[in-house]
Amino acid sequence: MRGTKFFGRGLLGAFCIVMLSMALVGCSLIREAQFVGMTGGGSADTATSSSNIESGQETAVFADADPSEAKQEAGTAVHPSEQGGGKLLPPPSKPKNDTNEKKDTKSRPHVALTFDDGPDHKYTEQILDILKEYDVKATFFLVGTQVKKYPEIAKRIVDEGHALGNHSWSHADLTKLSAKDVAQQIDKTQQIIKQATGVSPRLMRAPYGALSKSVLETIHKADMKHVAWTVDTKDWAGTSVSDMYKNVMSNTRKDGIILMHSFGGRKDALDHTVKLLPKIIKDLQKDGYDLVTVDEMIDSGDYKTSAIK
Repeated sequence: MRGTKFFGRGLLGAFCIVMLSMALVGCSLIREAQFVGMTGGGSADTATSSSNIESGQETAVFADADPSEAKQEAGTAVHPSEQGGGKLLPPPSKPKNDTNEKKDTKSRPHVALTFDDGPDHKYTEQILDILKEYDVKATFFLVGTQVKKYPEIAKRIVDEGHALGNHSWSHADLTKLSAKDVAQQIDKTQQIIKQATGVSPRLMRAPYGALSKSVLETIHKADMKHVAWTVDTKDWAGTSVSDMYKNVMSNTRKDGIILMHSFGGRKDALDHTVKLLPKIIKDLQKDGYDLVTVDEMIDSGDYKTSAIK
């Protein structure tokens, strides 16, 4: 009887152990099923949550992205808030380099800077240095006797891209000369300029602006145009820089021609011209003017016939 009881208790214990094991296995299966349902299947290693992307991060990595593709796209900026549809945003466009764009000067009003009475070894060279620094071209009306003295500076004017004009041989008042003498003043100067620079000017400016019908006819017979001015700085008289500046900035208009000197005048008067030049270059350009040579002004067909005849 006692053996039967012991056997029965053994069976009951084994049954309990089996039932407990089955219960534990069932719980494990239920937990695995819940985990799969939450993750939607697949390996956890392939999922990258957007919550793991730090603010300001430049590169987006998607769950379905191939690692090699992710490397290729590393230079593309993507912000989490802009990842609509899983598409990478294009890289930002580079700013245009304005220095490489061609300057549109056709629509800008023209103004010509002109210098009389040179060349010389002092002021003409200083003026040329300033024009070179600001990349501006001007027109120089040369006196024959000065070209004879300083042919190398006349040559520099041409070499640096400026235009030349004839200002007579000896700076004489042409209205007081015969037509023959006027022609000689023009021709002799043309020859010396051509000899020094290789250029024959097509522009003439009578000294003092003194012009008569006879003088103009002689100029035209030489196949040249006479060039006057619209703004006179009176720099030769030693006018102050501030007064010349006000004069230029107040009276310059479209197709204006500004008169200055690169030699002559009262003692040290042209020191003021050298100081004035950078100021008017910068401010005329700031006001929208394109600084050109008189030749360019004529070639454009846009010039004042009252000043260029």
